[in-house]
Amino acid sequence: MLGLSFLVAGLLTYRRDLQRAAARGLSGLAVLGPTFIAASLAAFAGEHFTSAANIAQIVPRFMPARLFIAYLVGAAHLAAALSFVTRRYVRWAAIGLAIMFGLFVLLMDLPSAIANPGVRMAWSLAARQATFSLGALALFATVVRRDRPRLTRNIATVARYWGACVLVFYGIENLLYPQFAPGVPSTVPTAAWVPLPHVIAWATGIILVACGLLMFIEKFAATGAALCGVLMTVLTVALFAPQFFLEHDAGGQLTAINFVFDTLLFAGTAFVISGAISATACRPAGATSPVAHAT
Repeated sequence: MLGLSFLVAGLLTYRRDLQRAAARGLSGLAVLGPTFIAASLAAFAGEHFTSAANIAQIVPRFMPARLFIAYLVGAAHLAAALSFVTRRYVRWAAIGLAIMFGLFVLLMDLPSAIANPGVRMAWSLAARQATFSLGALALFATVVRRDRPRLTRNIATVARYWGACVLVFYGIENLLYPQFAPGVPSTVPTAAWVPLPHVIAWATGIILVACGLLMFIEKFAATGAALCGVLMTVLTVALFAPQFFLEHDAGGQLTAINFVFDTLLFAGTAFVISGAISATACRPAGATSPVAHAT
């Protein structure tokens, strides 16, 4: 409920931008990025508060006060979510979020991938968290683009090439392992009620590879990222959200919630990267970015 509440609040906050987005085509969907990210962070914050003892078990053992860290991360998620839906202190929340996801990569995901080089999910998780970090940086760059245009362009370029590589990687994963839920790679089989699961996975893989290749081409990079955001949004609404209502046990519902907000977070990240790429392109006089009025 916390994630859904923030999703509604974000849509209300950005409603005027959403009304103007239609005129900008796919690039206008970048306005959905902060809202999707905020909703996902709020949902995960709720998990950190209600399942802190379990989450503390994945905190690296060399770190002290692991339970406190689990609560601290939840509080950080909630603070960033509040910042994005209220459009207050977005630049500070975005840079803090980028640092946090970067620490996840350096302290947990990358060491795990290096220690288990043959485990595909270890590399997939590292790529995902790094993408979230760069997405937060892209949001920061979009907010400060008027004051730091060169910094914005540099961040957008790094996010573009990284995102392109990750989308191609994820697309290939979907093509090679169509028995698993489509979208962000996982080890959970596609739900039995989903029709033609292999076809959906293969189609998802092809689209992700196509989006990644588009992002390598500067002219089409923003469109490629936005298309990825659309794909992840469709998967969230059509496949993962219904699964929550079809599950009858708490464990299955928790898994469904994680799928919903993991995929929505990736969608929001893709939209934000698309917005950062668009912000570095030449704009007509008076044009503004989706978060231009954020502080």
